[in-house]
Amino acid sequence: MKKTLLLGSILILAAVLRFWQLGAVPPSPDWDEAALGYNAYSLLTTGRDEYGTHWPLALRSFDDYKPPLYAYLAIPSIKVFGLSLFSVRLPAAIMGVLGVLGTYFLVTFLFKNLTLGLLSAILLAISPWHLQFSRIAFEANVGVTLNIWGMYFLFKSLNNGKVMPISAFILGLGFYAYHSERVFIPLFILLVFVLFSKKFFAKWKYFLVSLGVGAIIVAPLFPIVFGNNGLTRLKGTSSLSDQTGLLSKSVARLEDDVIRGDLFGAMWENRRLVYVKTIADGYLSHFSLKWLFLTGDNGRHHAPDMGLMYLWELPFFLWGMVEVFKRGGVNAKLLFGWLLLVPVAASVTSETPHAIRTLVALPLPQIFTAFGLFSVYINFMKKIKNLTKNMRVVVFAIFVFSFLALVFNIGYYFHMYYSHMNIEYSQVWQYGYKQAVEYTEAHKSKYKKIVVSTKLEQPHMFYLFFMKYDPSFYLAGGGTASGGFAEVRNRFDVYEFRPIHWPNELHDGSILYVGTPREILTDPIYRISFLNGFEAIRIAE
Repeated sequence: MKKTLLLGSILILAAVLRFWQLGAVPPSPDWDEAALGYNAYSLLTTGRDEYGTHWPLALRSFDDYKPPLYAYLAIPSIKVFGLSLFSVRLPAAIMGVLGVLGTYFLVTFLFKNLTLGLLSAILLAISPWHLQFSRIAFEANVGVTLNIWGMYFLFKSLNNGKVMPISAFILGLGFYAYHSERVFIPLFILLVFVLFSKKFFAKWKYFLVSLGVGAIIVAPLFPIVFGNNGLTRLKGTSSLSDQTGLLSKSVARLEDDVIRGDLFGAMWENRRLVYVKTIADGYLSHFSLKWLFLTGDNGRHHAPDMGLMYLWELPFFLWGMVEVFKRGGVNAKLLFGWLLLVPVAASVTSETPHAIRTLVALPLPQIFTAFGLFSVYINFMKKIKNLTKNMRVVVFAIFVFSFLALVFNIGYYFHMYYSHMNIEYSQVWQYGYKQAVEYTEAHKSKYKKIVVSTKLEQPHMFYLFFMKYDPSFYLAGGGTASGGFAEVRNRFDVYEFRPIHWPNELHDGSILYVGTPREILTDPIYRISFLNGFEAIRIAE
């Protein structure tokens, strides 16, 4: 009963942290949230996405071909609450809470220890890494929750084969959640199969049925993943693609080495070695303690002055890894194998280390940290009885200091996230588009046309989202011209989306321009500022 109350309290805490100010923090949708929201709205009202594709298995979006599951999950909340930032983020918050619950069941089942399960669950409930992505419409968070529940039923099936197809179904859905899952899930299943092959063979009938279930679910994706669409996504994110300049730099160095007769240098600039070094650097970068505990990466991936984990977790995280290693056994191999698989999908991409592409790590850091906390507590309780009175006072003082540091670190994070992130990071959250839409909608009757600069990064999608523009009208007009990031042909209603060349534009008062301060070179009739006071958008005739 006591454990049930504790678990209920943890879930309530997880829900409060994820639902409170959900539509206001972060302060604005980024382009991916806007795209997922509007495509869900379009699917709800027309059964087609922004390009006119009926119930797609991949959302073309900005030519990044998003997995579609999040958009489909957002349809019910948009149906109930209308198209809004809250309704688009609601599935993420719900999946975040379910992830916390699944972590409790997964850890408790694996280690047969309720305390470890509760510790892992509460650590995930307050985790900066998990909270960040379960409050925004990012597909990776859905993948994490599916992973957790799929793992739980997978391990449970080793004792009860009847639930194995449930695991196959859930993990199969993960392929529709996020790109990283398509690499991580097969590798993780292979790891589990290698570690528990005897148990799988003992339940070979259920195993074959589960393979069939998984194959049926995943098969429709093969033409997409291995076709031109999948290759487009791969080229756009790969650190090895030509657009990164990696190969051209290597060729230039190789030519220089050859001219100078530096054969050793020329050997190192062999493109195959360059690729290996780049992938190795991308892989190892994800084990940076600085990245995990202090800095994070992209501003959209963490709160100001915070990493992905609390600083106080560091000693317990490391000690937990030591404890798991000392215990050994198949579960230790499982956890460390999982750890080694986490960066695989992200290692060949640009912008490493990357918090979203490695979100498949969760709740592994929390499990290690829970082991560390549990071990320290057990050892503390054993040794405190044998200490002298003076030593007990010293130990108690250390305990109080450590607890206060923990509370301060957690409190500081919540303060930075809920109070300061909007102000300090409103620029990376593309703040100002809603205000621009409100102004132009209120004044558009005065103008023949409104030109919105594409320097504002996918402005057509924000206008569609905030205007709640009727998808049937949008599709009747041709829908989105292209998903490419350099697209300049999109238009609907009185709006035209293209670059603004201020000296060459028509300035007779018939056209309203919306652009960046660097483009609109005259005093605007309306200014929009980021929440830190810096100018974001100018609107002028």
